Amino acid sequence: MNISHRIDNLKKLLAWIEKNEKEIKKALLLDFQKSEFETQTSEISVVKTELKHFIKNTKAWAKPERVPTPPALFGHTSTIHYEPKGAVLIISPWNYPFQLAINPLIPALAAGNTVVIKPSELTENTSRLIHQMVNEVFSPDEVICELGGKEKTEELLTYDFDHVFFTGSTPVGRIIAEACAKKLIPYTLELGGKSPTIIDETADIEDAAEKVYWGKFLNRGQTCVAPDYILIHRSKKDQFIEAFKNLEKANAETPTGFVNSSHQNRVAKLSGNGDNYRETRCELIDSPDLNSDIMKQEIFGPVAPVIAFDHLDEIYKIMALNPYPLALYIFSNSQKNIQDILNKTQSGGVAINNVIVHLANHNLPFGGIRTSGIGTYHGHHGFLEFSHKRAVIEQKFLSKTMRFVFPPYTDFKKKLMEKI
Repeated sequence: MNISHRIDNLKKLLAWIEKNEKEIKKALLLDFQKSEFETQTSEISVVKTELKHFIKNTKAWAKPERVPTPPALFGHTSTIHYEPKGAVLIISPWNYPFQLAINPLIPALAAGNTVVIKPSELTENTSRLIHQMVNEVFSPDEVICELGGKEKTEELLTYDFDHVFFTGSTPVGRIIAEACAKKLIPYTLELGGKSPTIIDETADIEDAAEKVYWGKFLNRGQTCVAPDYILIHRSKKDQFIEAFKNLEKANAETPTGFVNSSHQNRVAKLSGNGDNYRETRCELIDSPDLNSDIMKQEIFGPVAPVIAFDHLDEIYKIMALNPYPLALYIFSNSQKNIQDILNKTQSGGVAINNVIVHLANHNLPFGGIRTSGIGTYHGHHGFLEFSHKRAVIEQKFLSKTMRFVFPPYTDFKKKLMEKI
């Protein structure tokens, strides 16, 4: 697929999305009562911005890149060629069913690959719309969409793809990795985990409460990078809880629904509030047992445990119970504390004095580390993820110079090699 055709496909995709925004919003409303505002900001606009970025930059990214050649290889030129990997399988989740199906599709197409998309069966309306979109925008030898449940995913994983891109839970990610390993298929895993929020004694508590509340309210907490649990300096805990509760009381917005009753019941059980939980938009759980289920499982809902600390060293022990989070959030006005946290922790990404927004910058790589994911995408990082970086070296002149490394290995050649 030549570069101009790749860009034309991205333009056609953008035009289809702009023409069908009402249908996208309708599908997400039917699937889990997602508000029009949230659909616009977290599903449609994110994808359109990424598309425009790729339309502008794909031509430059796809050009062979000239790189330096060491003196010992004088007479050669060295380049990196960015080539398609081949056929790519994208398995997308239910929580952002449009964005997380299309955002990986963009770099896969820009890199010149053919693509099979397998959207989630839990969001039937959005998946059917993606199927319609694929049929209307692309030819069958470029992109196809396969609908179905677990059995369809298992079937697709038996095929000999050249790259698999999966977004979902860590347990399923292990299954995907195992299936790919049998055929040595490269893969990208965008997973999750318990993303901590650290709020120290220097933080602006009202600001922190407002942003954490938004992070939990957005998509009803069904976000892989949602703040999962809160580690807060003991001197600020009560103020934070009060500010958070005031936001809950003042918020009149109808929250996005749960994808199904099974997921709602799972989150309700974690919260310990049963049916009363159904009425809340966001909720804090004060000082839970570190061995409780809510501190072991990724919550993926509008509930946040709050745990007080006196010294930063305490938080590292708590975080070690759930290592390698997809995101880490730090609220602090102390550069010393911020640097200490960055130096002593690991995470896929970090936002300081904010939450979630790091994924909105397509100049930053987005991805996890170990159990929260393998590989990155967004912007140029996505183009590289779906490209084979082929090393090409060519001898342009002085072709006889290589003879000094050929046998026989004389003393003169040995001394020459040592000098080089």
